[in-house]
Amino acid sequence: MRYVFLLLLLLPWQTAPAEDDDESVVPADNKAYRSGTLRMGVFAIGNIKTRAYFGPVDIPLRGAIDISEDLGLKGSVVAFRSSFVYRFSKRHAMSIGYYKLNLDGIVQLEKTIELGDSQFDIGIDVKSRYDEQITKFAYNFIFHDEGRVMLSITPGIHFSKARLSMQALSAIPDGTALDESENRSITAPLPMLGGRLVYRLSPQWQLLASSDIFFLNRGSQEGQLTDSNILIEYKASDHFSFGGGINRFSLDLQLVDNGRQWDWSSVHTGAHLYVGYTF
Repeated sequence: MRYVFLLLLLLPWQTAPAEDDDESVVPADNKAYRSGTLRMGVFAIGNIKTRAYFGPVDIPLRGAIDISEDLGLKGSVVAFRSSFVYRFSKRHAMSIGYYKLNLDGIVQLEKTIELGDSQFDIGIDVKSRYDEQITKFAYNFIFHDEGRVMLSITPGIHFSKARLSMQALSAIPDGTALDESENRSITAPLPMLGGRLVYRLSPQWQLLASSDIFFLNRGSQEGQLTDSNILIEYKASDHFSFGGGINRFSLDLQLVDNGRQWDWSSVHTGAHLYVGYTF
């Protein structure tokens, strides 16, 4: 978030002529501001750091599973990412964001791993799958839209879902059974607060920057989230646009229920490329 605020200080602000601020020229039904933009593309992740734990509350550090190091789910991957923004008046808009990541692989375990009620012993072959899904709903209050610059604040809710499954492909005597499998999932609705910047470089080019943050400390629930983008967008026509830039997503969440703990930490950094359609 601090990078977005720093960017605002560095940008040259250009305001529109005074007559543009006259509310009398704005149609009562706000038709002049009504528009929707759908952006669909990919998130090319170059750095994945995800750890997950489900089990007794007293051993989360010893029992944590690193999906890259322990399960071999690593390397650059491409995830689907989309967003939709509908502006229905001069000061108000609604937005929806969606992100989905799927990883799978086979590895011979170099350490014993516990997931839920199952134990997968060292030396066996394991097939693993990790799914991560993010859905965001936000209200956008546009408090500044003059000349080159548009600024908005975006309170909303963030639905985070993760699922980890493991299946044994081999067995050892008195240990893991062949085809033994286990999976655990978590879904967490989390409040968030964010900000948006649009800086119009020219009629065809604009800079988009956004950052969502969340902090939770409520008894048995603790966590924090940041999701930040810096994008450059080219308007090819009245309806179509193309854009790309850098995206960083970070989530750290701990939940305790009936003596069991879910500890989920995920950090992704990569390039976001998309095609936009405005109507």
